Parts: sequence; structure tokens; C-alpha cells
Amino acid sequence: MGTWHRRVAIAVLALATVAVTGAERASPPAPESLPASGISASLSTGELRNLVKTAYFWGLSQVGFYELRYVFTQDARMPAYRGINRLAQNRQLLTAKDRYATTPNASTLYSGGFFDVSRQPMVVMTPKVDDGRYWSIQALDPYAEWFIVAGSQFTENKPQHYLVIGPNWHGRLPPGFNANQVIRARSDTFSIVARIGLRTRDSADFASAHRLMDGITMVPLDMWQQHGEQRIALDAQPKVSANYRSFPRMSQIQDIMHQMTVEDYLQLVSLVINDPSITKRADSAKEKEALQQLARLGLREGVMFDPASMTEAQRTAAASAFQEARQEGRKAFEAAQVDMNGWKLQTSLSYDINDYRVRAGAADYAWGSPVPYQSHTIAFGLTDSKGRPLDAAHKYTLTFDVKQLPPVTEFWELPVYDDDGYFVDNPINRYSATSGLFDAGAYQVEDGKLTFYLQNEPPKGQAQGRNWLPTPKAGAFRLAARFYGPTSPLVDGGYPMPRIVRVDE
Repeated sequence: MGTWHRRVAIAVLALATVAVTGAERASPPAPESLPASGISASLSTGELRNLVKTAYFWGLSQVGFYELRYVFTQDARMPAYRGINRLAQNRQLLTAKDRYATTPNASTLYSGGFFDVSRQPMVVMTPKVDDGRYWSIQALDPYAEWFIVAGSQFTENKPQHYLVIGPNWHGRLPPGFNANQVIRARSDTFSIVARIGLRTRDSADFASAHRLMDGITMVPLDMWQQHGEQRIALDAQPKVSANYRSFPRMSQIQDIMHQMTVEDYLQLVSLVINDPSITKRADSAKEKEALQQLARLGLREGVMFDPASMTEAQRTAAASAFQEARQEGRKAFEAAQVDMNGWKLQTSLSYDINDYRVRAGAADYAWGSPVPYQSHTIAFGLTDSKGRPLDAAHKYTLTFDVKQLPPVTEFWELPVYDDDGYFVDNPINRYSATSGLFDAGAYQVEDGKLTFYLQNEPPKGQAQGRNWLPTPKAGAFRLAARFYGPTSPLVDGGYPMPRIVRVDE
């Protein structure tokens, strides 16, 4: 998704080798309970605050993964639930009502899920794509680093299949996979997202996209072999509930940045640290040092953080540090991006996985951005042409020269989000502008200029209404322009992206 948030523990994913004939199959056994831990009594208030910030900067990406994995694989009451090692399909475009993952796009259908290869590999299969539409399959680890990229932009459109193995897996590989089709995951647990582009958005366009979506298979190796090494229909795949460790409030944290307290966060970090399926960065001296420091907060392997052990003074100091860390992460993220005429461009040229502040800021703004930024880059529009934060109390325009539209090999999109990173509810259900709709003649062009109107009320006149991008009724909002198949100017920031102009001075 450009997606966006959540959830961890000791994962004993026993993928039993049984015939897959029903819609359910036994869940893996629950992990053993761990003794409780708490904050060291010797910590001064200053030390506690610094360590809470360390926990935030080091762990926000992994916590986002852990919480989102819980939503998708463990809590059957959640709309996004689909079980572990199983895809779920969004057969319609996401809307403002879908508030489980931040900063999605509104021009591709999503299919994806959370997978665990602790016990056995998994198989990914795609059909031939012969209608020229954009499609991609990408996998990311809990640190939001992507290690599989396939699709029209990368591997062309012929049928494909891959075998994904865990970082510590050893064994006999099934026949039929070339060396470049065997992919070692960076973590035993990861997420996969498939995107399928829409163009005209009519019934024929959706039908073709659905055929491609239904042709994609991602299943454990044993299931694939039991089905004759062929594609397996989604309704023939069982829903297996994951059984990672959790705590009671996890079902209430669909949005980690706005529904999560510092007590929740410290418990989630504790779960991450104690989840062997979240493969740690054993080659990182910085991570090892951070984990050693966090042990003084009671965040270490073999014990589970208990918020009931916190004193009132510790709660107050931790909560304050938690909020400060969020602001510091956001500022670090904004400062680290390439300036593209006032827009904040995410690009691999400025990415450093060991910059924990920036990594946390990225997870806050848009968890799961595709690092490295090869499939697409993202430019955040956070301010107007005079550097003022975007505010829904005002009206804005964004004007392109049609001879100088974003230089992409695939497509571009201009989504509008509220300050939490979700689509803006509006009466015409319009969440973005896209190059596909521009090519189809959906927008008004005057004198070679394409002007979009960003405001919460419809602009006057039919022509301007065609180019209306609704903003929230009140409060801050943002744009996160997507460039799929970016070329050099959208990698180094050389493209003259137009500024957002406030027109009601």
C-alpha cells in the first residue's frame, strides 16, 4: 500500500502437512507465556525518556508490521482478516471507509497478505498478462525493506513462479525452479502486496483486472504440491488463524499513531523482540547496541513488558518522550528527503536503514513505502508555495504544463489524504487524480494547462468540477504524489514539480 500500518511474538507456525479440502485448518499452537518485566528502578527520568525515544526510533516500523499482521491474520472480527499464509483480495478500489492501512493509492486493486516461512517455503505464481496493464508483486520485511519485485516494470508479462525460503532454511528444493526463482527472504515473516492497475475503470477494465488477480497464487509449498503444482483458487485455501503473542488492547489499535498509548507501544516492542519469526539484523552493530540499551526498560528476550509495573512518574515521563519522539521522527524524515521544488521526494538516494529517526518518520507518514524506491517514488506535498502547512480552511490550486507532466514509464497519481494518512470522505468518492484518467480525457485542460482545485467544497462551474480534488472539512491534509516507473528527474528531484498555490489569501 504505499501503504501503510501494524503487529508480534514467539511464532510456532506449524504448517501441518494435511490435505487442503476445507475452508479451515488447525491454527498453530500458542507460544509459551513469558515472565513479566518492567523498567529498571535505577533509571533517572532523563535516562527513561531517552530510552523511550530509542524504543520509538528503533521499533516503529517493526511495531507497525506486528500490529498490521495481527489485524490481517489473528483477529477474525477485523474486516481485513484473512489468516496467515493466505492472500486477501480488494476487488474494488480502496475508499475513505478503508482505514486499516495509511496512504494507499486509488488507481490499483490490491491483493496481499502476511506470510511465515519459519517451517517451510512458499510458492508465488503469476499468469501471463497480455492486456498491457500495470501489475506488480512486492514483498517487504518487518523493517519495510522490499526483497521481491516482480511485474510489468521489472520481469515483463510472461507467466512466472518463485520459491520463497526463510533466511535460515536449509533443505531439498522441489524441482522446476531456476536459481533466480529461489528467493531467500530477509525475515521468516513478511508481507506481500500485489497491485493491479486500472485504466478506464469500466466493467470490462475491472473484469480483466479481476482475471489477473484470480490468477495469482501465493501458498505454502505443501499446499501447492498437494494441488498438483498448479494454481489454487482462493476459496479452496483454508483460513488459518495465526497465534503470535498479543495483549488484550491490540484489537483496539487499528491506527498505531492515534489509538496507541506509550504503554501499548512498549508492549508491542517487547512482542517484536520476542518473536523469532521477525528475523533481527544480526549484521547490525547499531541494532545490537540499541537492543542492549532497551533491556533497561524491560524490553529484552525472554521476558514480557508489563505496563502495570510502571509508576505514575514513569508513565508521565514515558508518555511525554513518546510524543516528542514522534515529532522528532517526522522532522527528521522531512529533512532527509530530496527537495523537489518544495515537495519532499522519497528516493533511494537519501535512504539509510541505520538512520532510525528517519525510518520511524517514514513509518509514521506511510508505513511500507517500497524501499528501495524502484517501483515508484513518492513526493509528499505538505506545504503551499509560501511554505505554510496545508490547511483545509483554505483553497488551493495545483497546475501542470501538459507538455511537462511527470516523466514515468508506468503512471502517476495525485492522492489527497487527511492528516492521519487516509483518504478524504467526499460526496463524489474522488480520492486522487491519475495519468490514466488524464489520458482518457477526464480532466479539463485550458491553454495547455492542467489545473486541479484542492478545496472542501465543489468549485463553481462544470469545467473546474471535473478537476476537483476534495480536501477535508477541517484540519491539516497532505498530498503524496506517486510516480510508478520513475525516471531520473523523479529519482534525483530534478523534475520541476508545480507548487501548491493558496488562492484565498
